[in-house]
Amino acid sequence: MVGIGGGAPSTAHDIRLGDVIVSTPAGSSGGVFQYDFGKTIQEKKFQHTGHLNHTPTVLLAAVQGLGSKFESDGNGIAEHVEAVLAKKERLRKKYGQPDPKSDILYESNVVHPHNEGQPRQSCIDVCGCDPEKLVGRLDRSERDDNPMVFQGIIASANSLMKDALIRDQLARENGVLCFEMEAAGLMNNFPCLVIRGICDYSDSHKNDAWHGYAAMSAAAYAKELLLEIAPTKLEAQQKLVDSIKNS
Repeated sequence: MVGIGGGAPSTAHDIRLGDVIVSTPAGSSGGVFQYDFGKTIQEKKFQHTGHLNHTPTVLLAAVQGLGSKFESDGNGIAEHVEAVLAKKERLRKKYGQPDPKSDILYESNVVHPHNEGQPRQSCIDVCGCDPEKLVGRLDRSERDDNPMVFQGIIASANSLMKDALIRDQLARENGVLCFEMEAAGLMNNFPCLVIRGICDYSDSHKNDAWHGYAAMSAAAYAKELLLEIAPTKLEAQQKLVDSIKNS
């Protein structure tokens, strides 16, 4: 499953917009766990409803192999995205990398005000850019991959995560790196790997500027992953249509 999701940055995982998160097992989790707490507004509690089926071994082996390759050679995601956009310039406005200065991470207690029925204002206009409100982060060096790829737990629910306090709690207690809304509806019937490009920080500061680039980053990783898997191994895996028929 390839798409976009919200990141859960922490001191242990310096996740930025455009980075890629890949679901991999950790502890008792198969890589994705499901939770639900109804309305996702600040200071509401959540309910952990269980882990989802494990990812097929052939995919996990490919993830580990690709990780080793990236460690020595770099992931090349930015270059892959640029190569596509160079051939399709009309796509650059929607899928090109936004200005890195727009990648702003607010402190968890800074909440974007929302007035029902009113147009949403930009975070800079409403919340400002006072350093006391922002999480200080160093620029990535030229030797670092940008975007980066992280492996770990992805949390899935039927509601959008936009609460930084609960985000931090789940990251701290369950090692969550990313939040999304689709895997929970599929993985019990069709075990798969979840790949998400980070388009926001799972808080109240939502915007669409990074959606396209995050999707491209995730797709670039997925392409490289498929090249790691022998065709014979893919043919041996259960097809989605067969899984649906048997469910």
